[in-house]
Amino acid sequence: MSSLPKASVLLLILSAFSLSAAEPETKPTYPPTLTGGAPCGSCTAPDKLSWKTVIPPDKEAGEPLVITGKVFHPDGKTPAEGMVLWVYHTDATGYYNEKDDASRPRLKGWMKIGADGRYEFRTIRPGAYPHRATPAHIHAHVYGPGYSERSIEDYWFKDDPRINEKELKLASSGSDHPFVAIIDLKRGSDGVWRGERDITLKAVK
Repeated sequence: MSSLPKASVLLLILSAFSLSAAEPETKPTYPPTLTGGAPCGSCTAPDKLSWKTVIPPDKEAGEPLVITGKVFHPDGKTPAEGMVLWVYHTDATGYYNEKDDASRPRLKGWMKIGADGRYEFRTIRPGAYPHRATPAHIHAHVYGPGYSERSIEDYWFKDDPRINEKELKLASSGSDHPFVAIIDLKRGSDGVWRGERDITLKAVK
């Protein structure tokens, strides 16, 4: 049985290496400020982003909600132009998706902050978790130039009867204040709930 020429053997080796190198990376690279099981907005963000977004698909069940505000640098005055605000939440029944997999939320949206610092997202009021006493909420992450993705305070709603001292203490997670921002919502004559929240970024240590 004759052996292959050296040139053919080298070609086969190079071909195998090329196929191996071309295999796509299936696992996202999580920022150091997030754990591997956390949802990762910067891993799946669309290429083009606006300062405002509409989250739910047409005919999504739930009460319409609009949240507006501005994002500032740590000085609390300078608009955080170029930063991205990513929000996600449950549907009106309190589930993230059909399997209730919190690491892959169905209702989510991104906003890229412009020169004036403004953001806006339109969605529905999320439902509270069915089997827990945690108030209904919207999760939020921020990231951008020189600022790897990290969680910021959840959006809670002032009229939620689940808000009490016990839940506020649980939300503090050992810190001096709860890891939440409580938003005062007002319902307009059009049936839309509206609220406002400004966000000041924390200095990177």
